[in-house]
Amino acid sequence: MIIETIISTINSKGKVNFAPFGIKKNKNFVYISPYIPSRTLENLNLNKCAVVNYTDDIRYFVDCLVGEKNFKKLKSFDIKGFYLQDCLSHEEVKVVSIQNDKVRPTFKCEIVGEYTHKKFLGFNRAKASILEACILASRLKMLDKKKIRNELDYLYISVKKTGSYKELKSWKKINKFIDDYFESKKKKIILNF
Repeated sequence: MIIETIISTINSKGKVNFAPFGIKKNKNFVYISPYIPSRTLENLNLNKCAVVNYTDDIRYFVDCLVGEKNFKKLKSFDIKGFYLQDCLSHEEVKVVSIQNDKVRPTFKCEIVGEYTHKKFLGFNRAKASILEACILASRLKMLDKKKIRNELDYLYISVKKTGSYKELKSWKKINKFIDDYFESKKKKIILNF
């Protein structure tokens, strides 16, 4: 099973990078597989630790993809790093092994600290649809424009039916990002993950 999270890592200067990541878990271990090249990959190789942030606020996923990552953060407790101030919970992890790969190496990380900050108040279909749109946006170079547009049209049904103002605003933002990409193939997607 893949769990959608926001991973935070730090670079050599202590600057935090937030990135949307689908992780895998098994008992006390988290598996993070960043693409080559990416900031998360560089930071995991450098510091051998990360924070896994669990949130139901879809704006974090959208803002990471469009490059607006000036999030409120707090220092982590057990590792050198930061967690999202408004997350539901977070886990602090340390790398115990790396499985090399030419596209996406996998970092096996041991959970060294788990912290809960807020209650989860339930599911929302609009948020799930926007999360799917974010995944499509992260694969613009890999997927056909027609396929992406068709999937976005379908996903919009639940956003329109069940979303609040926040979700509708996030929907517009991720769609603008996708439209801008297709309007100008010259625009590069920087892997901020």
